[in-house]
Amino acid sequence: MRRLSPFALVLIGLAIAQPVRAQVNSNFSNFSSPTTTEFQAAVGRPVTSGVLDFYDTELFVSGARNVLGTWGTNPTDPGSVNRPTNIGSSTTMFATQLGEEVDIFGMGSDIVLGIFQPFSLFSMDVGHLYSPAYAPFTLAPITLTVFGFGPSTGNVVISQVFTIPVPTAIGGVQRPLLQTLTFDSRFSAMNNVWFFQSSGSGTANQFTNVRATLTPEPSTYVFTLTGLVALAVVARRKRLSSQA
Repeated sequence: MRRLSPFALVLIGLAIAQPVRAQVNSNFSNFSSPTTTEFQAAVGRPVTSGVLDFYDTELFVSGARNVLGTWGTNPTDPGSVNRPTNIGSSTTMFATQLGEEVDIFGMGSDIVLGIFQPFSLFSMDVGHLYSPAYAPFTLAPITLTVFGFGPSTGNVVISQVFTIPVPTAIGGVQRPLLQTLTFDSRFSAMNNVWFFQSSGSGTANQFTNVRATLTPEPSTYVFTLTGLVALAVVARRKRLSSQA
């Protein structure tokens, strides 16, 4: 039986040993709080969960406070939405104000210097946060517009639009129902994804379970190649010693 050359071994190893890009579920569990809590999410101070960074910006709303937060209980308002901070096993983040933008970047990106860590976005769970206790108007579904750009789009901005329904009142209490937003294949190798509430009556939306894959860094491939070359060298030495 003919033996494979060390070079062939390296090629085969590279083909079967490419770094695995595991899908990460960012559920903000490290920000869990029993009460309403705000976290600064300005440039340089992102809300980080998993391998993604989340920022709140003032691009569309000049009065935005650059914060994201978790929504907790309020003993004086038992009929409100109250507790979307822990639906199922996931903590929920909320963004307030109509038109307020939330930006998503791969962790390690430098948005000031324009250095990006590409990622692929698959889905995100979103809910309508407000109840009549907080809204002095008739609630209506939220229109959430999601944008993205990156190497896979030639840096052309792409978008998808979703509708988030008003939660149904059960026993006189409205609690958010998470809806999974599934993104199409264009949202792969993104440099930046951002979303904002483009229409609707409520002035807050919750989001959690942001499922994404971070593109492996080039160093990962270098380490893989180095290891395979070392294995090939060892195999060659063993073969030469057996022929001596």
